[in-house]
Amino acid sequence: MHRLVAPLFLVALIAPAAAAQDEQLRPLQFDVSAFGGYQLNGDATANGGTLNIADAPTFGAALDWRVHPAAAVELMWAYTNPDATFRSNNPLYPSSTAFGVPTHYFQLGGMAMRQVERVEAYLGLTAGAALLLPETIDLSTGGTRNVSSTWRFAMTLMAGAKIWLTNNVGLRLETRLLMPILFNGGGYYYGSGGSGLAVSAGIPSLQLAFTGGLVFGK
Repeated sequence: MHRLVAPLFLVALIAPAAAAQDEQLRPLQFDVSAFGGYQLNGDATANGGTLNIADAPTFGAALDWRVHPAAAVELMWAYTNPDATFRSNNPLYPSSTAFGVPTHYFQLGGMAMRQVERVEAYLGLTAGAALLLPETIDLSTGGTRNVSSTWRFAMTLMAGAKIWLTNNVGLRLETRLLMPILFNGGGYYYGSGGSGLAVSAGIPSLQLAFTGGLVFGK
């Protein structure tokens, strides 16, 4: 009897591990991620001063469609709402108090993946648009100025890993470099129609987001 105990005990240990390995190796068609984290935002040099952009939380979602065991197409949306402050270095241009700049990123791109057991590391590149929705600007000299929303081209570079707890549920950890076109002009304009604070867009401002979340695959 005791001669059977050791083999049975060994089988009991190996069977769950083998089942987990079989589950892990089952190929996925697509996966959906929901994530959140924190984003570090770079400042933008403007005409007559600097636009200081504060760091802010970020969250979003991504759909990764597997077109190959080692490649996928990603559709991604992310949102952040940092505060921005214009710091003037020209007496003709008034500074501003902090104002919100809600920003949506809509991206489409590809990613290369390499899976080692339950960890699936990936690198990717996406391109698309950033929608900037700046709030009303309060000037240090009094009064307010409104800036219209704007669509700008944007790209991202990403690196991360999906840690599959089961074949269908896992964790997603990621670092993403975002390169949107942000504000680059700030100052007074004068004309027959009056005067105001002009804020335009054009210079890329690098942003770095660190996120984590859940991923669901099928």
